[in-house]
Amino acid sequence: MKAKNMMAAMLAGLAGSFLISAAAVAAPQFTMKLTTTTTNDAGVEWLNTLKKGIDAHSGGRIKVEVYPAGQLGSAPRTIEGVTMGTVEVALNASGFYESLDPRFGVLSATGIFDNMEQGDKVLSDPEIRKLLASYGKSKGYEVLTTFMHTPVAVATNEPFKTLADIQGKKLRVPGSPLFLHMFKALGAAPLSMSLGEVLPAMQNRTIDGAVSGNTIFTSLKFYDVTKTMTYLPSTHIAVVAIINSQFLKAIGPELSAMVKEEARKADEHIYTWAAQDADNARKVWEQHGGKSLTLDAPDAARFVKLAQESAEAIFSKNPQEKADYEIFKAVAQKYR
Repeated sequence: MKAKNMMAAMLAGLAGSFLISAAAVAAPQFTMKLTTTTTNDAGVEWLNTLKKGIDAHSGGRIKVEVYPAGQLGSAPRTIEGVTMGTVEVALNASGFYESLDPRFGVLSATGIFDNMEQGDKVLSDPEIRKLLASYGKSKGYEVLTTFMHTPVAVATNEPFKTLADIQGKKLRVPGSPLFLHMFKALGAAPLSMSLGEVLPAMQNRTIDGAVSGNTIFTSLKFYDVTKTMTYLPSTHIAVVAIINSQFLKAIGPELSAMVKEEARKADEHIYTWAAQDADNARKVWEQHGGKSLTLDAPDAARFVKLAQESAEAIFSKNPQEKADYEIFKAVAQKYR
């Protein structure tokens, strides 16, 4: 009887040790926080896809947490968090990264991306990937992905059918120097403003319109304030995800390679998803009584010309930015 009790105790002890060991193996070794300021868009879809891939292939060694809708703070704050190591990955429109490196401004230039499909081909090109990978490595971060998010449009209180219609109009634009220069050249009165302030500002007529991605206008229900949205030719928003360099070093070569591989897989998924999302946004806008306008051929050509002249003026101030702009233009031509 004593022998049986001793054997049972030994088995129980072994079982307990096994459970403790299994729990130790299953416990995540690293936590990876992914954040963006948007919600229900291509950026969030990409982050969730990355999380699923890492969850499936890290063997439980990395715990991935996704924080959309600015839960970890504003875009500038979370970008700073990545460089400081308090956030592992931040995904935002490319313009938010110009304070880190002005070369990110090239991604906003009119005339490089003709449409979503061609734009993703440009951003997937090995030469462009190598170029973007050189941004930031000495500043504590690496570029994890860059992909097309949405076509750029202008939502206005009064119809914007010709370039003459925005003469003197107060338009909220993304804070990039490129957009400010471009719309001044077009005769408008551009100003930088937080996206959360734009809808009420249009409602009380403090501003005449706003420049942003078409998916932003539908997700924030701008159709409750205005019914006109004009698409700008050859102008798109690209988003960038950066990852903390020390985090990649800490997780080691195997997991680091796995994270980058899963990022590439998320890219392949998002190319089709984002294009469909942009198309759905147009349909939602129109279903709520909105009109989707475009400039006629002469005005569209004039817009592109003035926008490209603005890009040349801005980028010529920085030799490296100018060189990158020329590379982007050459690669873009390959996919036309």
